[in-house]
Amino acid sequence: MVYGVKIMNALNIEKNQLDYFRTGFEHARCMLIPNDELTANVIEAVVDAAGWTDCSGKDVPPPDFVCMPKGIMLEAMRVDDHERPGDRKGFVNPVRARESEIIKEYESEFSELLASAAEGATLTVTGKTDLPTVEDHNYEFYLSAFKRIIEKHAAHASDYRGNHPGLELVFYVFDESTFYLEASEHHGTNPRKGESVRGRPHYWFADAAFLDVIGRSGADYFIWYTPFKQPQLFASELMLPDTVVYDLIRFDPERITYDATHMISAEE
Repeated sequence: MVYGVKIMNALNIEKNQLDYFRTGFEHARCMLIPNDELTANVIEAVVDAAGWTDCSGKDVPPPDFVCMPKGIMLEAMRVDDHERPGDRKGFVNPVRARESEIIKEYESEFSELLASAAEGATLTVTGKTDLPTVEDHNYEFYLSAFKRIIEKHAAHASDYRGNHPGLELVFYVFDESTFYLEASEHHGTNPRKGESVRGRPHYWFADAAFLDVIGRSGADYFIWYTPFKQPQLFASELMLPDTVVYDLIRFDPERITYDATHMISAEE
């Protein structure tokens, strides 16, 4: 066992969130809003790791990443659809809590595994709570968490600009939520396996409630990465993006209003 080394879930670390995006990025599944060269240049600058400095450590002025040669800086954040208000002040996340329990329970085994692995190897743990789907993947929890986390970082946008004058600010969101549908009728619980539901898909990138939050973020550009929605698994004709890039200086996207009480997860 390796002593003195804290075992962490890799995706808790900003660098790994950004590396995950860079590794999985596909141009064919990237939507630019507006769709022009200026917006394309931003995503190309972020995907290309050359010239970037990791400033996510506590002793370095934020935001998390800075690229002086390209004239941009990036703040990374992580969102999911599990977080909900706790019994006391604050929030709880059953999935993250379960992941922490797994790491603690198998700390010795994970330490030995990492010690024998290649240099730079990381550990990714996925927690399973066995909660009913409507309590595990919940649209209202999702929107609430998205709003809270973006607004938390937006409150420091002027600080980021003060630390690195003249650089354009990019907010990058690593979004682990599932895919949703807006059912025609209200469902108190998620439909059972095999049950048909009439409704329409959730185009999250056009959801007015989320766009309102993005528009107030104070960034110049906003990259929204959603690798786990995968709508094509539920309907083959739904080939939707997993990366959306907004130019917030020219922010005028099409908007769709959804009824939060009719939203259901496509997960079982």
